[in-house]
Amino acid sequence: MILAALVWDPASRARLQDALRGQASLRFCERQGELVTLVENNLAGVVVLDTRDREGHSTLKTVRYIRDNFPSVPVVLYFAISPDTSRDVLPFARAGVNDLVLRDVDDLRYSLRLALSTAADHCSAKTILSELQPLIPASVMPMLRYCLENGRRALTVEDVADALNVHRKTLVARLGGAHLPTPSALISWCRILVAARLLEDPGRSVEQVALLLEFPSGTSMRNMMKRYTGLRPGEIRENGGVRCVLHAFKAAMTGVVDRGRLSAG
Repeated sequence: MILAALVWDPASRARLQDALRGQASLRFCERQGELVTLVENNLAGVVVLDTRDREGHSTLKTVRYIRDNFPSVPVVLYFAISPDTSRDVLPFARAGVNDLVLRDVDDLRYSLRLALSTAADHCSAKTILSELQPLIPASVMPMLRYCLENGRRALTVEDVADALNVHRKTLVARLGGAHLPTPSALISWCRILVAARLLEDPGRSVEQVALLLEFPSGTSMRNMMKRYTGLRPGEIRENGGVRCVLHAFKAAMTGVVDRGRLSAG
């Protein structure tokens, strides 16, 4: 993944390089237009910028453009506190930056890793949703999207219902009406899909993935994978990761739909 940075002073560039070492490719941009072009061409998964560019022009319009047109691309504002920037921060926050990082104060490495994780989750969710769209009714897609984009969290049905501003019974009714699994089962499938993507990285152990996804232990994640897919994490990794779990998920969705149609008939 490429992180596009519109940060012009040498000290800040050096800090960015150090914070991202071994995590992502870093592309420094000299102008706002260059940064926007990278985003528009799907070449930048995360954006980091200062409140002003090298010529002293505000980057606020660029933030608004990215947030309005590419909401899945996280934007991190990286700036130093001064009388001028203090006045600028509120408009940037209102424009929708995902994180505010104070130079020499906040943990830049942590903030950037979080942004990279968010970008990867959104990208993965988009790919998975395109695969599942023929099987999933439009009324269920917002729930599926939310669960995939937030698959690193141990979501409850109430969490999802609150995020979508509906009652939990509404989620149950939507899934039941489509002859799909229960909300809790759908949440579990989404967690397994996110885990499968992380397992595609050979450098990650099962325990590390379980920790990232807020499982109580590696054993609990293994048990969930086995229960839903019939496969252990190592077998999922060896058989294509996400592709493998998607195949099992599609088969499960089709089976539930077919049983629902038979009972309805």
